[in-house]
Amino acid sequence: MTAAPFSQDRKPKKGKKTLPKAGGRSSLKQSEKRLAQVLQGLTIAAFVIDKNHVMTYCNKAFENLTGLSAQALLGTQNQWMTFYPSQRPILADLIVDGASEQEIAALYRGRCRKSSLIDGGYEVEAFFPNLQGGGKWLFFTAAPLMDEKGRVVGAIETLQDISDRKKAEEALRVSERRQRALLDFEPYPIVVFSLDGRVAYLNPAFTETFGWTLQELEGKRIPFVPPGLEQETREGIKRLYAERVILHFDTQRLTKEGRILDVVIRAAVFFESKDEPAGIILILRDVTQEKRIARNNEAMLRISMALPEYPDLGDLLYYVNSEVKSLLGTEGAMAVLHDEFKGDLFILGAAYDDRDTQERIEEIRFSMDQLIAGRVIRTGQPVIVSDTSEERALHEERDKRLGYRTRNLALVPLKSSDRIIGALCAINKKVGSFEETDLELLNMVAGTVALSIENARFSEDLKKALRNNEALLRISLSLPKHPALEDLIDYVNDEVKRLVDSEGSVVLLVDDKKQEFLVLGAAYDATETEKRVKEIRFPLDRLIAGKVVRTGEPMIVSDTSVDRALHEERDKRLGYTTKTLALIPLRTRERITGVLCAINKKTGVFEPADLEALNTIAGTVALSIENARVSEELKKAYQEVTSLNRAKDKAINHLSHELKTPVAILTSSLNLLAKRMALLPDDTWKATMERIKRNLDRILEIQYEVDDIMQDRPQKTYALLTLLLDQCVEEISSLVAEETGREPLFQRIQDRLEKIFGPREAVSKRLHLDQAVQERIKALRPQFSHRDVVIRTQIEPVPPIFVPPEVLEKVIDGLIRNAVENTPDEGKIEVGVHKEGEGAMLVVRDYGVGIPEEAQKRIFEGFFTTRDTLAYSSKRPFDFNAGGKGADLLRMKIFSERYRFQIHMASIRCKHLPRETDVCPGRISQCPFCSKTEDCHASGGTVFTVHFPPAT
Repeated sequence: MTAAPFSQDRKPKKGKKTLPKAGGRSSLKQSEKRLAQVLQGLTIAAFVIDKNHVMTYCNKAFENLTGLSAQALLGTQNQWMTFYPSQRPILADLIVDGASEQEIAALYRGRCRKSSLIDGGYEVEAFFPNLQGGGKWLFFTAAPLMDEKGRVVGAIETLQDISDRKKAEEALRVSERRQRALLDFEPYPIVVFSLDGRVAYLNPAFTETFGWTLQELEGKRIPFVPPGLEQETREGIKRLYAERVILHFDTQRLTKEGRILDVVIRAAVFFESKDEPAGIILILRDVTQEKRIARNNEAMLRISMALPEYPDLGDLLYYVNSEVKSLLGTEGAMAVLHDEFKGDLFILGAAYDDRDTQERIEEIRFSMDQLIAGRVIRTGQPVIVSDTSEERALHEERDKRLGYRTRNLALVPLKSSDRIIGALCAINKKVGSFEETDLELLNMVAGTVALSIENARFSEDLKKALRNNEALLRISLSLPKHPALEDLIDYVNDEVKRLVDSEGSVVLLVDDKKQEFLVLGAAYDATETEKRVKEIRFPLDRLIAGKVVRTGEPMIVSDTSVDRALHEERDKRLGYTTKTLALIPLRTRERITGVLCAINKKTGVFEPADLEALNTIAGTVALSIENARVSEELKKAYQEVTSLNRAKDKAINHLSHELKTPVAILTSSLNLLAKRMALLPDDTWKATMERIKRNLDRILEIQYEVDDIMQDRPQKTYALLTLLLDQCVEEISSLVAEETGREPLFQRIQDRLEKIFGPREAVSKRLHLDQAVQERIKALRPQFSHRDVVIRTQIEPVPPIFVPPEVLEKVIDGLIRNAVENTPDEGKIEVGVHKEGEGAMLVVRDYGVGIPEEAQKRIFEGFFTTRDTLAYSSKRPFDFNAGGKGADLLRMKIFSERYRFQIHMASIRCKHLPRETDVCPGRISQCPFCSKTEDCHASGGTVFTVHFPPAT
């Protein structure tokens, strides 16, 4: 704004009013009028002060902006009230006072600048919180008013409300901050370029990937286009401007350190208006690792596909090493393998740019400590040697022998399933140095190489195993053809000699009594030696085989000159020079019976694989000898057991039948005796009579049990007696009638014969186990009423079963009696019946003394009691420790096999009765180990389970 100069000083003087000349006053009024009209016509707020800082004019826009009336301000020096809460000079005041630029800048804190349009004018943007509406942002300018002589007579100041613009700018800044935060969070590198290709922004991901920071590159071009890709980049930019968006651009870019990265670029041109581009945004994705993995996978695929094309291991490794050399960009690659037998290193399948080195290197062997590869094999850890000069002594000898200088190395172990077999090496990186990614690739290839080597080894082992198996098969098939042990061993020695490719083979057997080796069979290329060997005996300490017998360890003697004194005497007696030996002990179950020896390997020396073959055959030789001895012993033992078993069956059967007649006569006699003694007082004879009867019943029960066990017993006695009775029926009837006058006695005789000697056929029927158990418990209770034992039942309805009633009765009675007799007084027994699968399950559990572990193994064998023989006593049935006959459980086991049900037993012996001779006091309250009945229940017990299939 340019102001017209004043021609008159309007500052009032004290004491009097100074008036201008008449002509001057008229001109001044006209000038003031015009100025007032100009100011009032402005839409921008404006006011004027004179050189005395008195406000002389302000327009309507000023009043609207400030909310102050012109009447309150005109003619005063209170223009500060418009902006500030306390008095201070405003910009117009500073202009009138002629303040310097530094003073004005200091007062407005650097927000002031000179006007580019008005000489002597200044511009300021500031926020004034005192203005109406909660404060406003103002852009205000002030310029001096001068008279015709160029003197400052006042100042004019204009005010513009820029609050809306400031709000828009703040909103834009907030938006930019949000966008920047979003870009900062983006994991991919992002760059924003201006149209001239200079950096306006880059995110932290860019810094992390490429190394440059925003501070380093802002306003500059990024030097990350690799040499040779400049033209591609220029064409890409042209395409971008033409298409506005590029979604996928595959290329490379440099990092700050100079590494080349494979990247995929997505780019777009962004606009500030519809047709005005403002810049370019680039998103870069580092795909170096992905491409490396893809390349590695392709290489692995090629190598894997090539395996069948290279049956020879050397050719295969040369192909693999060539791939490694190409993939890593090296001068050479090799596989260093560990010869486990010799303990050194050899190189197979090396690939070098230098052909002479490649040929030389496969002719040289190294000890483990001469190569870095030895360290890798020992530790199993990969190694990068970036500079061989740091450990020159180790590398110098190798390079001297190879005639080749090694600068750097990368090595990884070759691991098989159970050991490290070597190392894969890459030599002399052509560009840069080896990195971890190179080790990753080597490790991948090493897996393939190791597998190939292992497969080749397995293939060779399989071939050897096949030869071994064929030999073993031939030997096994030849056993029946060679009944004489000597002939058999001769045949085996021939096979050994052929299998391990040796000049001779011999079996040395130990004569324990004489402590000598004797030879039963040998095979030599030299037949004279073979004959001499069979005629000679050697003391155990005169042959290396004696050490094998003492230690039980196989042995390889690669050079007999090392222990010449031991071998010289033998060779002298044999008339034969022994150079190498492989020896394996011949083991039986109890001892070492001899040694199998292979003598003088024709090619090379004996290896562990030869020992494996010998060991396999040795088992056959030793087994043949042992089998011959054991076979004879088994035959004798079998004949003896068979004879004893027949005798046992005859004795039991005979005893069973012999018991019937005397027991029947004794029972009848006892009944007659009881009738005749009935006239005497009971206390004089009845207890003794009952004891006799009880023991006769016990003998009879044993006979019945044996009868059940010996199911296929002959019925000759019954048939004979029945025939005699039938033939003499009339005579016996007449005789009985004459002697007694009681004809029915004949019928009683016939019934007694039927009962004692008649056959008993058990017929299966449909029965309900739940009902049968309840009935048998009820029937048995009176027999153990003298015992203080509680029987708890849990009986559920179950499907019907199909067994003979008398068999089921014997099983139930036997299990309950067994439980009662093994449970002390005050104890408990649990009897349960429930459905199990489609059938029914009977469970009888007692909390008694239990069965010793050793006795549990023989509990179903029959006539076997769980108590020590010396502690055995025969009491009344159901008494504690009644001492049963031992046949009940055998009978149940036989019933189970005959009628297709299953019986099982599990028992825990009372922990307070560890020995068979330990005796339970018979009542829990008398046990020193139990303070309450539960203690006894927890200490031991037995459970029998019987599963019956459903009736069909």
